Amino acid sequence: MARVIESVVGHQNEISQLFQLKQAGRWPHAVMFVGPSGIGKMKMALAFAQVLVCDESPEACGLCGACIRIEKQQSESLTVIKPDPELTRPVIKVEKIRDLLDSLSLSSMGSARVVIIDQAQTMNPQASNALLKTLEEPSENIFFILITNDVHQFLPTIRSRTQVVRFTALTYDEVKKIKPALPDWTYRSCRGQIDRLELLSSPEGKAQREEALTFFDQFCSDENFLLDKTWKDSVKDRSWAQFSINCWLQMSRDAIILKTQAQKFILNTDQSERLKQLYSLSANKLGWLCQHLIAAERDINANADTSLVFENLWIQYARVD
Repeated sequence: MARVIESVVGHQNEISQLFQLKQAGRWPHAVMFVGPSGIGKMKMALAFAQVLVCDESPEACGLCGACIRIEKQQSESLTVIKPDPELTRPVIKVEKIRDLLDSLSLSSMGSARVVIIDQAQTMNPQASNALLKTLEEPSENIFFILITNDVHQFLPTIRSRTQVVRFTALTYDEVKKIKPALPDWTYRSCRGQIDRLELLSSPEGKAQREEALTFFDQFCSDENFLLDKTWKDSVKDRSWAQFSINCWLQMSRDAIILKTQAQKFILNTDQSERLKQLYSLSANKLGWLCQHLIAAERDINANADTSLVFENLWIQYARVD
């Protein structure tokens, strides 16, 4: 299917908004697609790269050579930049941006060029500054689409020179349409993100979730939690610590809903025994736990020491009635 827009699931309001910009001749020099990972922002970027490049239809014909090459990401009119996969932490270095700008300066005049920068928030300061110079002096027929999960990780000067389009997570039904025939709890727990759904439904992801929930059992019931060095070694892996906190938060959220709401949309439908244990906690303690797990998730994302985050969380948790 060469017309990429036809394969996009969800995001109909955003699609309509972007088509209106194009049809009104107000498509900006740079747009920023903001939203959670795994919801189709890259597919949306490719779809509108077709719209910008296609000469046969204002909504992309999907049949011409330009559309087909964009769909295959083999077009001279398209450049896709991503973080270096060989690095421990994802980073887009300044060399990539400088090479890009050199190639754009040599491109033929008149034909549209689209640059998609995936995980654009990983640009290092030098790369951001190099890109900023181009955004400050935009060239005709060169369009940038920056893809990110957090607009606040950019320089204010870059944010001010892009039009931000915000995307929300997919719905339960949309996720199920994209990836049918998986366990119901995976659709509920994936937060509308396909990458998370694929992780949770994989053997590795199921084992990781069970490990995280066993860790939660220990956190809630072990009076000697702080003396156990085993978990401290585990949470040194920041991605695992983030995954664990999110699993804990979903379980706590389910327990609160079971206590307080008649209409119950439970995420962890396969964890009835664990939810019974959490249900025994007071509503006050569960509410406190949810609030502080959100704060812990934010601290870990901000590169706080993961061991200290869990230690402080447990010390405060133990004092709550």
